[in-house]
Amino acid sequence: MYEQVRLLKTITLINGYDGSISLQQYLKNWFKENKNAGSRDRKIYTALVYNYFRIKGAATNYNQQALVVAAAAIDEITQPLHEAWKVETPEWQTAISNEIKFPLEDHVAAAVDKEALFAALKKQPAVFIRVKQAMLGEVKQECINKGYEFTIDGNTMRFAKNHPLTDMKTFANGDFEIQDIASQQTIQLIQPNKNEAWWDCCAGSGGKSLMLLAHQPQVQLFVADIRKSILDNLKERFNRNGIINYSALIVDLTKSETFQRLPLFDGIIADVPCSGSGTWTRTPEWLSFFDEQLLLEHVGRQRTIVENICQQLKPGGKLIYLTCSVFSDENESNVAYFTQHLPLQLVEQKYFQYSSEGGDTLFGAVLKKN
Repeated sequence: MYEQVRLLKTITLINGYDGSISLQQYLKNWFKENKNAGSRDRKIYTALVYNYFRIKGAATNYNQQALVVAAAAIDEITQPLHEAWKVETPEWQTAISNEIKFPLEDHVAAAVDKEALFAALKKQPAVFIRVKQAMLGEVKQECINKGYEFTIDGNTMRFAKNHPLTDMKTFANGDFEIQDIASQQTIQLIQPNKNEAWWDCCAGSGGKSLMLLAHQPQVQLFVADIRKSILDNLKERFNRNGIINYSALIVDLTKSETFQRLPLFDGIIADVPCSGSGTWTRTPEWLSFFDEQLLLEHVGRQRTIVENICQQLKPGGKLIYLTCSVFSDENESNVAYFTQHLPLQLVEQKYFQYSSEGGDTLFGAVLKKN
């Protein structure tokens, strides 16, 4: 009876989600309304719902109950439920009639390893941190003391499991930042020089800016975003790292009049709003809710943003165009559009794919203004 109640509640929880907000926020709201769900209950339901969307993909013909039973087989915490449920639902191994692993698969760029990308969708993604080189020993020791298992490559540490890393003393001291491995590798394209002026125009919470400053602290940095709350997070993050010499502003990059008073820049980082399809291992709900209309909206917005910010780039200056998308429409096709319609020439473009390591897939291009 207990297991059956769990099953029915999981199905109800899934059916209540419509994709209008993130799955993370939906579950947070649901748990807030259902305070009788304890810590273990929250972990179980979270695992079941996330894994349901992971294995469902973009399929439209499936047995929902059987799919929940199949989802329960993925995580250790839900394995006992799977063992109980599969007795009554033997068809769990054939829950999906028309498997569609990824929406708009024909739009995925040829340079992306689809096999690795799709295989990663079935697994819990890893967590990566970028550690200040001088503090690597301290961070490693604190992780060891806490019993956190990790692997290390240079100053990047990888955790296969989620841990409360933000509770660590070394995090509070600004000794490391949580940043996906693919995102860390984009520094290969950024490469600022001393005394240059740089604008991180879609800064978010400042991950790329922090990496830029770690590489070259003597730059004049401007950061911007349309969301005040995100810039507040950036300010907190910068304070933790002891960074005070920068300018922050709220702008709508689709409206050039909101930033025309800015100076001209030697470099602009445009980590533009996108489908996020290279990060869907972390947000698998989009496998079910993304469609071509959304893709077209993203592409249109990206082109408008780049057309506007290009005006703020000095002749000879670099535009670093970044997305966390695997769709060629948002990447190579957009770059071709930019070079055809704007005074920009392509220097380099590449994908940073870390699917096999539990990381994300990002695209980056360096464009130079004529």
